[in-house]
Amino acid sequence: MWFNKLCKIKQLKSNYINIKINGRKPQDKKTISSAIRYRINQEIKFLYCKKQHLNQRLYYLHLEGAHQYGGMWQHIQEYIDEQISRLMDNIYQKLNKKLDTLTNQTNTKHNNNKNTSKFQARIINLTNIRFTKEQIKTLSLGPNYAIEKEPKQYINELIIDTENAIRHLEPKIQNTII
Repeated sequence: MWFNKLCKIKQLKSNYINIKINGRKPQDKKTISSAIRYRINQEIKFLYCKKQHLNQRLYYLHLEGAHQYGGMWQHIQEYIDEQISRLMDNIYQKLNKKLDTLTNQTNTKHNNNKNTSKFQARIINLTNIRFTKEQIKTLSLGPNYAIEKEPKQYINELIIDTENAIRHLEPKIQNTII
């Protein structure tokens, strides 16, 4: 449960979760992430039920051991607790290593996805001018991206261009447009 809760908090995908959906669209990625969250939640619920059942069995075994061994049961229980704590320390160390490897894997995947691009960079600065990040981002949008001027700045040019276009039409069509 502890491992699954940490995976849920850190938004990591454990190796036992195998969900594959074709496609690389944002909808597909969202579906995968929600399916992973659902799977982790179901696993946590299952483990809580299992824990409750095991605690109940342990309680009955504890009562049976206390009944059978009487005064010696306290020493036996201390020995069992020491052994369990050693075992649990080893298990938690392994789980921490597992979490570290999962976080490293996801970090390297995210870094690789960000760093590798299929296309060559669009911007090659051959001048001594330093651009801001916003300017580089705007330039990277390509030549089809244009920042429009406000209409007040180009309205006179627009009127002149429209009148010239109308003059080049036939006189019959000019009258209908004007």
